[in-house]
Amino acid sequence: MPLARLSPLWRSTSFRISLIHAALLAAAIVGAGTGGWVTTRGAAEREAHDRIALEVHAVTLEIQAEGLKAAGDAVMARAERPGALEYRLVDSTGRHVAGDLTDLGPKEGWRSLDFDGTAPGLEGKDRLIILTQRLPDGARLTVGEDLGRAEALRNTLFRTLLLWGGLALALGLAAGLYLTHRALERMNALVRTVRTVADGDLAARASDARPEGDDIGQLAAGVNQMLDRIGVLMAAVRRVSAEVAHDLRTPLSHVRQRLDAAAAAATPELRNAALQSANDGIDRALRMFDAMLRLAEIDAGAARARFAAVDLMDLTDRVADAYRAELEASGRTLIVQIAECRVVEGDVDLLTQALANLLENALKHSRAGAAVRVRLVEEPDGIKLSVEDDGPGIPPEMFGVAVRPFSRLDPARAAPGTGLGMAITASVARLHGGRLLLEDARPGLKVTMLMVPAQGPMRSQNDASCDRGRPDLAAVRDADGN
Repeated sequence: MPLARLSPLWRSTSFRISLIHAALLAAAIVGAGTGGWVTTRGAAEREAHDRIALEVHAVTLEIQAEGLKAAGDAVMARAERPGALEYRLVDSTGRHVAGDLTDLGPKEGWRSLDFDGTAPGLEGKDRLIILTQRLPDGARLTVGEDLGRAEALRNTLFRTLLLWGGLALALGLAAGLYLTHRALERMNALVRTVRTVADGDLAARASDARPEGDDIGQLAAGVNQMLDRIGVLMAAVRRVSAEVAHDLRTPLSHVRQRLDAAAAAATPELRNAALQSANDGIDRALRMFDAMLRLAEIDAGAARARFAAVDLMDLTDRVADAYRAELEASGRTLIVQIAECRVVEGDVDLLTQALANLLENALKHSRAGAAVRVRLVEEPDGIKLSVEDDGPGIPPEMFGVAVRPFSRLDPARAAPGTGLGMAITASVARLHGGRLLLEDARPGLKVTMLMVPAQGPMRSQNDASCDRGRPDLAAVRDADGN
């Protein structure tokens, strides 16, 4: 394989891991073979020592009991047995009595002798362990065992182990190389997809995505999921940009028209009226920007630093009371139902604005003489704060659109407001660990903020919230951009 193709393989983590595993396998094979060879050699020598010592003792007892000639006959008989030891028995004068072992000298004690297998009288023998012992009558007995065959067997086994171990190592390396190459091809395809997206093609997707597959398949599936989310967000950015541009164009166009009218006004009164109208258009644009900043702040979660215990019963009562006069003046009836419930952990200002936004929607969209219901109750799934009216309502398939920033159910976008009220309320609900639920009231719309009650002791905002009195409707509407 060319070096240029080996370079990315070497940089691959999986290939390096394969090499480490191969090195460990090689070390294990060599270590096991060497350890086994040394261990079996030592065991064979100890066993040979034991057999030789036992045999010398037995022959010595026979000589003492029956004499040298009878012992010689016994040695000859022992030498004929399969797997027998090597013997040499000589009398006190050095005359050979029994045994086929060649004369290895009169030195007594244990000896280990190595041969090349061709020495006279020692043909085929490579390594002898012998014990020479002088008997009480002057005779000399030598007993030995040839360990050459056992060592040859051990060497053969060791070489076989190295051979097959090397073959297994080579196969392992080849398999690691192949699998790494396959993995690199898949990873390179994924990298190409990411680079294609980075170059501007947001429709590109990884082709190897398998959520239930291997790690690369799961990674590709995760990348595709991320790209899908990015696509949704980019589409939302484009939609919001277009809607913001449209909503800003109208007041700014009106401002320009009013300024042109002021410049052409014939009297101071007409000029002042035109300037005041232009000022109102600028205020509307500023309220829209304020609402956008408010929504961004809520989504960023910065308000969590101000979280404390909020008494929703008191908050609901105060906000509903602040809207009661305006609702009743327009011929509507405000019905407030507040049940006992625990406090929530949150920001009292944001929760106040969220409820005010819902009442503003009810005030705008419910018919004259209608009933607007505000209900606070704690249920097993959480605390529910809802506002219900009997206006035209929203088709269920449009619920998701209604809570999007700058969304308008009016295609002409002629209705007043910025389209941020419901989006801000939904963001406030999410900030407080809950969600905003829209239901068809038949007729009308029911909007519910589902929140989780606070757990454990908290710093209370009750005193501060009670000192505020009624909320400022103008401030609430300015924050919403309405």
